[in-house]
Amino acid sequence: MRVVVRRICGFVFYGLLFLSIENIRAQNTSQTSTITLEEVSLSASKFDTPRSVLPFSLSVINLKDVQALHQQLSLQEYLGAVPGLFSLNANNYAQDLRISIRGFGARAAFGIRGIKIIVDGIPETTPDGQGQLDNLPLGLLQNIEVLRGPSASLYGNASGGVLSLNTVDRLEGESVRFRSTLGAFGLQSYKLSASLNSSKTTSLFYFNRTQTNGYRTFSGLEQNVFNAKIKHKLSSKSLLQAQLNYTQSPRAEDAGGLTMDEVMADRNQARQRNVAFDTFEKVNQFKVGLSWLQNWRTQWKLDTYAFYSLRDFYGKLPFENGGIVDLYRNYYGLGSRLTYTEENEDLLHRWQIGTETALQRDQRDRFLNQNGTQGANVFSQEERFGSFGLYILDEVQSKKWLLRTSLRFDRQNVGADTVIENQIYTVLNPSVGLSYSLAPQQRIFFNFSTSYETPALSELSANPSGEEGLNLSLDPSRAINYEAGWKTLGEHTRLEASFFYIKSSNEILPYELEAFPGRSFYRNTGATERYGLELFGETRWDQWKLQASLTQAAYLFAGADTTSEMEGKRLPGIPNSQAFIQVEYTTSSQWRFQLTGEHIGKFYANDSNTAAVDAYQRVRLQARKGISFAWGEVAVFGGVHNLFNTFYFDNIRLNAFGGRHYEPAPGRNFFGGLSFGF
Repeated sequence: MRVVVRRICGFVFYGLLFLSIENIRAQNTSQTSTITLEEVSLSASKFDTPRSVLPFSLSVINLKDVQALHQQLSLQEYLGAVPGLFSLNANNYAQDLRISIRGFGARAAFGIRGIKIIVDGIPETTPDGQGQLDNLPLGLLQNIEVLRGPSASLYGNASGGVLSLNTVDRLEGESVRFRSTLGAFGLQSYKLSASLNSSKTTSLFYFNRTQTNGYRTFSGLEQNVFNAKIKHKLSSKSLLQAQLNYTQSPRAEDAGGLTMDEVMADRNQARQRNVAFDTFEKVNQFKVGLSWLQNWRTQWKLDTYAFYSLRDFYGKLPFENGGIVDLYRNYYGLGSRLTYTEENEDLLHRWQIGTETALQRDQRDRFLNQNGTQGANVFSQEERFGSFGLYILDEVQSKKWLLRTSLRFDRQNVGADTVIENQIYTVLNPSVGLSYSLAPQQRIFFNFSTSYETPALSELSANPSGEEGLNLSLDPSRAINYEAGWKTLGEHTRLEASFFYIKSSNEILPYELEAFPGRSFYRNTGATERYGLELFGETRWDQWKLQASLTQAAYLFAGADTTSEMEGKRLPGIPNSQAFIQVEYTTSSQWRFQLTGEHIGKFYANDSNTAAVDAYQRVRLQARKGISFAWGEVAVFGGVHNLFNTFYFDNIRLNAFGGRHYEPAPGRNFFGGLSFGF
């Protein structure tokens, strides 16, 4: 099956290449009914430079037409087409989705590390590099930009890649929309959106309630999300935007990792220790942000933001000493960037200077977990992480080439009330990129960039000694990236190919100790080498759309700082090969069908590569039918995940003690629902 999938994707890409050449050759001499692909300018790149001329790899997922097809339960539903990106853990709601881009982020025991998350222009990632997506209003997503590769010269700490998520400003043609989804494992999801608009102001309010029992025993979720977004034109050259998000999740259960013997005996079961210790999390999160955009004449633009966020977390882990965590987090920040643009007949020149500062305070308490009952406080400390960044970006573009350079200085100040002296990190990160036009619609590009990643506070506070304070033996990891690629954008077809080579040092990975089963500690594991080829293609004709991507890479422990036992071993938690193919068909009677297939290659669950996770394939089918009335639209939708009932794992716990790496994924499961808007 694995060989078959690779051959199919190979045929797809050769076919797309042929289509692209034919479209480029014939576009000025023929007419066709094919849907034209639009060129897109991007916010993640800091300038509104078209995607096709950028000197680095950036993927865009446009959800305008297909959002209504999805179950809207996990961000994983949208990310499969992005080459070089791998995600796990869509069904353990206590641990949150784990995402890695070219290996960055793979170390996360929970949530997201090493990847910067931006939502509507405001950072979602904390200053220390942690990110969670449990507060994301999935039903409002308009597009996702994925910057694939180290981006510290623009985004600072923990920017091995960037996820920029943008939500809609208003409901198109509607004032109110309601959506109800029912599905397997007791899933109930209800979404209500309302839009109020005037000549100068747009506002959108959104509420979502989700409840599910989960696939496995003791894996349920209850969650409420409220989101508000208001935009107001102060003048023809000035725009003010406010956004507010509140998330309440009173219970998200953790069924825990199983051994392979336990998986084979009963895939649905929870680890008995997790049930006995009542392992779950409770979260309340509030975030408010304000951004202001001001233009002067046609040359100057100022973009400024400020935000404040509070996260109140309470969680239980499956061990006694420190097995209950009570975390109260405040973090806030502001940023500003000034852009100057000068253009003549031959050149477009832009430069930008920007600054960002943020502060995070975590009050972390740990208590005895006495079979699910809270006992005495055994750990209490306030942890602080402050950051300051200053960068300059310059871009010069002619008809044939584009040159982009940037340099960023960052300073982090890390401390705790139990630590006498703070830890200071300072770093400079450069980048340079060049793209050149081979033909009117074809470009090659090259770039060099760097990144660094400090340990997060949750990692520093996980002290193997069991004492208060921070594990200051952990050092930041560093990476250098080289990339070359080719892009073509025809009238109906887009093709992209990129090759990357990344060398990192002081890689941070999790491990477990026998005395604290289920709790992650962290260590530097030496240097790594990562290199690979990423391909992406899409084409549209009549009512059809085809997308495909392929990743073939190697992620290895290698280098002078790597022990002989680790040399040449593969990084755990990342497959060397991935393939994706999706076919979409839309009828004139408002039916839309989407068939998606994915291949995930073999990977490992531990540093020593003794626990292998076999390759697997999964298929998803979704459909929607809209019915228009004079007053609005009613739609029915539904789908089936894991169509062929494949045996695979939703999550892998890296370096888990006792071989408890495995969290089984659901088999074939269905969802369906009804929506209406007016």
